[in-house]
Order: sequence, then C-alpha cells, then structure tokens
Amino acid sequence: MDSQCSLHVLAADVVVQDDSAVLLVRPTTPHDGAEGWRLPAERLRFGEAPEACARRLLKEQLGLEPEWVALAEVESSVDGAVWSLTFHFKCDADRRPVAGPAIAEARFFQIEHLPATAHGRREREIVYRVVTAA
Repeated sequence: MDSQCSLHVLAADVVVQDDSAVLLVRPTTPHDGAEGWRLPAERLRFGEAPEACARRLLKEQLGLEPEWVALAEVESSVDGAVWSLTFHFKCDADRRPVAGPAIAEARFFQIEHLPATAHGRREREIVYRVVTAA
C-alpha cells in the first residue's frame, strides 16, 4: 500500500430516520459521477466541525432542522492517493424533507427494502451499522 496521500477528504453523511424508514437522496449532479440513491452527504468546509457540516447539509439540502444529530461512527478509507475520513451521523426527521437545488429526489425507504444504491452495498452497510450503533 502506498503511504503517500495527495488529497484528504473530510465528509459527513446522515442516516435520517422516520420510524423504521431511512431517507435516501438522488443528487441532481453527483459529485462522484455515480448515479442512484445515496445517503445525504457533504464535504466539510475548511475549519468546519463535523456536526456543523451534518446540520448544514440537512438544512440546505433537505430543509430539516432536527433537535439532535448524533455521531454514530467515523470511517477511514483510502482510494488510490485519496484518503477519506467520513463522519456518519444519525437523527430523526423533524418534518418531511424538501429537496434543495442539489437534490433531484428525496424519499424514505423501509430499512428492509432499501433500493439499489449508487455505490453497491456501501450505503446499505452504513445504514445498518449506524442504525444499530449504541
């Protein structure tokens, strides 16, 4: 494994629950080129705290302002020369989401019936880990 890193990416995503359903979104223009459903996610701005990023993405992308947003886990991954640190949050929906300009569609799906997603099984695995986290 190459120990050199030419780019660091800090990101946050949020598993938004409504009873036994989870919110997935389809971006209008996916930043990674992968079409399909995914968790609401955003890169952290320079100096931004991960929870502030999660709250910002919920408000700007979906019109949500939940009372609590909890960190469930932090995931470190390497893809080529890019090292990513992703903060996985969870919260309960405080209202029905309203898709912002970057979101083509936002929809709740029952956890046991999640659709095919942009990154294969990755989103499904994150949802299960986050939902079952203490």
